[in-house]
Amino acid sequence: MGKQYTHAKGFNVTSLEGVAGVYILQETCGDVAYIGHCNNDFKNRIRSHTNKTNGKLDNNIQYLHVVIIDPDIYPLHVLEHLFIWYFNPPRNEDLWIFSRNKTVRQVKETAKKHNINIQGTLEEFLLSFETVFIEREWDDNFELKRYGEVETQSSKKSSCDGTLNCLCYQCLIDSRSKVIW
Repeated sequence: MGKQYTHAKGFNVTSLEGVAGVYILQETCGDVAYIGHCNNDFKNRIRSHTNKTNGKLDNNIQYLHVVIIDPDIYPLHVLEHLFIWYFNPPRNEDLWIFSRNKTVRQVKETAKKHNINIQGTLEEFLLSFETVFIEREWDDNFELKRYGEVETQSSKKSSCDGTLNCLCYQCLIDSRSKVIW
């Protein structure tokens, strides 16, 4: 069969085929750098972040969290803006649904106007989604990996390892909640 092109700029995205969701680009140091959404073609979406005018994906980006969303239930662009409001990443500039100066209560009210009913805390809502974690890979020549094994979604689910440097989605949410509340 030969080599199979499985990676987009070092991320093996085969587990995301046909998936819609909000993605979080995270730097090696753990900071959230950029948040976006994708309907089902993560390979092209990730590649789009490397062009000269839109260079969101540089060598500091090491991790990709994908929050799996059913677009028939939740509007992706609204959830994307909710995540941007929550994390306030430096590479996201425009925030037209949730302004940066709103309280959590106001954010919940605005979300409700867009058919997203957040019961409980904002963190509980954000943690209610299934997530996938993908680490960027490099080949033996220190180039971004392009070929590899086809992976399943279940192989990319992360779980908390309980350490201070845990990279799981729950710890990402928990670390941010300590900063903004």
